[in-house]
Amino acid sequence: MKNTFRLLIASLMILLCLAECKNKCEGDFGIQSIQPAANPVGYEIFIACKGVTANTKVRFDAVDAASVKVAEGGLIAKVPSGIAGTVSLSIEEGDCSDSRSFDVLGAYPSNVPLSPPVIIIPQSPSGTIGFINNEWKNILDKNHRLSLQDSGTPFGVLSDFSVEIHDSIPYFNNNPITGKYDTLANTIFLVIDRTAQAGGYKDTLTGSFIANLPQKSDADLTILLTSKRTGRQLVVYR
Repeated sequence: MKNTFRLLIASLMILLCLAECKNKCEGDFGIQSIQPAANPVGYEIFIACKGVTANTKVRFDAVDAASVKVAEGGLIAKVPSGIAGTVSLSIEEGDCSDSRSFDVLGAYPSNVPLSPPVIIIPQSPSGTIGFINNEWKNILDKNHRLSLQDSGTPFGVLSDFSVEIHDSIPYFNNNPITGKYDTLANTIFLVIDRTAQAGGYKDTLTGSFIANLPQKSDADLTILLTSKRTGRQLVVYR
């Protein structure tokens, strides 16, 4: 009887400990979003999460991420090889864990512009931004351009002549662009209307002017945009 009582007390203490640990994990640890929610092998994703450190493990099913970096607001992980289809993306730190579903694509999707395979952390540009009136080229696809026509002031709305251009892919060609910008506050907001295309959609992007990237270090100026629809980044320069 005494041994049974001791076993009951021990079991109760373990349950209380597990409950306390679970409550702590639920309040201070977990995935908030994954951007983008689908990507091919070799591409990075941003996992917005809380309670993570440099020791947090990231796994795609049972496969460790190809690389993991701590960033403001979460983790940057590279999709590893050897997986395909819908998998469980999990983060683990001590006794805490959380997971979300993630789609490993066999190829880059055809209905979104080319985006960098790595997550770009924005850094402010040096010098004055000036006006934005120009054709801005996709850093990964020189045939893809955003022709942004401003109002000739440091802030304002884009004119009706702003348009998306692509020299060889009709889906990304001749699509109206609306938006606003503020070079003093370093913000830009765009809506690219592709609804005239088959299966097209309105793509809302927000971003800022950033320091030039190594791929185009001699650019006059660079813009980093993030799609609210896909979570993908778009880098354009002039």
